[in-house]
Amino acid sequence: MSRRIVVAATGDALITTRMPDYPDAEFQGLVGLIQSADVAFTNMEMVLSNYQGSPVVEAGGGNASAHPAVALDLMRMGFNLTAYANNHTLNYGEYGCLKTLEVLAEYGFTCAGAGRNLAEARLPAYLDTPAGRVGLVGCASSFAPGQRAGAQKHDTPGRPGLNPQRFDTLYVVDQEHLEAIQRIAERTGAEAQRQHGVDMGFAKPPKREGEVQFAGRSFIAGDEFGIRTEAHEKDMEGNAASIGEAARVSHLTLASIHAHEQGKAKEDPADFLVTWAHAMIDAGADMVIGHGPHIMRGLEIYNGKPIFYSLGNFIFQVELMQKMPSDDFEGLGMDPTGTAGDMFRQLWVEAPKGFATDRMYWETVLPLCTYEDRKVTSIELHPVTLAFGAPLPDRGIPRLAGPDLGAEILATFAQLSEPFGTKIEVRDNVGYVEC
Repeated sequence: MSRRIVVAATGDALITTRMPDYPDAEFQGLVGLIQSADVAFTNMEMVLSNYQGSPVVEAGGGNASAHPAVALDLMRMGFNLTAYANNHTLNYGEYGCLKTLEVLAEYGFTCAGAGRNLAEARLPAYLDTPAGRVGLVGCASSFAPGQRAGAQKHDTPGRPGLNPQRFDTLYVVDQEHLEAIQRIAERTGAEAQRQHGVDMGFAKPPKREGEVQFAGRSFIAGDEFGIRTEAHEKDMEGNAASIGEAARVSHLTLASIHAHEQGKAKEDPADFLVTWAHAMIDAGADMVIGHGPHIMRGLEIYNGKPIFYSLGNFIFQVELMQKMPSDDFEGLGMDPTGTAGDMFRQLWVEAPKGFATDRMYWETVLPLCTYEDRKVTSIELHPVTLAFGAPLPDRGIPRLAGPDLGAEILATFAQLSEPFGTKIEVRDNVGYVEC
């Protein structure tokens, strides 16, 4: 008997307020598509502790928290699968992380990517549906030090946190400049300090022949100047092992990664991300869902399996946050006695910058991927708008885009996917991928 499973995938759910069941056709149409799928995924980029816990200094752009009931709104929309591995996972400390996991488990919202220790964080999560069993492994490459989960030992506890996929960053210069950097390191005394750290066992020597370490960065010689990233092998092996385990006991296996890191342009995935995504497919994943940079990146069909390098924002309500801790104000050079409303009014209204000025952060696509016995038979792309330029209470809420805007969104996604050899045909405001 053939087994058919339909997967709906979205990017980041930065949901800070309740999401009513809006009656308009655009919202209802979107919800109908999500609910039509057997599996509906979103990235939970929100601490569900209602601001309880201790906010952290390195918050990945700001400490994000909301009332746990927003998860119920996502479930009402049709979502039944989520990942909780991103740069906001520990925004309210270990308490906030574990509280979020507790809330999601209580509600029956299947979640992967975080836990009380590394083994739990890397463990696949399983969603059992009438169409079949789906496994999910969630991880993140973008996070502050101390937020990754620690391994449990026989004599010491593990550390709560997210499932990491670390990477190395290499700055590529020509031989002449590499030698100049080496001389600077030696004459300033930085090289002597670095070597002392290695001798004392507090620092690690270079991994590669010819690598020069200076000012906390690694430089290598190459034909062209640039920045290269390489996946952390141990993390990649661990994540691949979890994918393999999930593939053995499920009808479909998904891999999720939260990665801000870019290639030459912000729309390009970093080198390590492409390597990692291919490795997860090779290990048994049937789909890779990327998110994190808040913009769309392209789609690659690798060995017959889809890799969405970023599905951008799906819900984006950061500016409706009710509370922001003092460190977030000070980090922006603002008066910490102000309110969260004061912060976002200055950032996004009075002198708009960043997210508030570019519609790319407010547009995405909703893929519906149909699998027959693990083989992708169709991928539909539905254009979604978050109402760029609308008043604060109205923007950040996803709705199906109309024909004119939808055509632009789909054209952008098709252009981003072209470098991967992906072909997309648009008919009646829907993109159809050549599988």
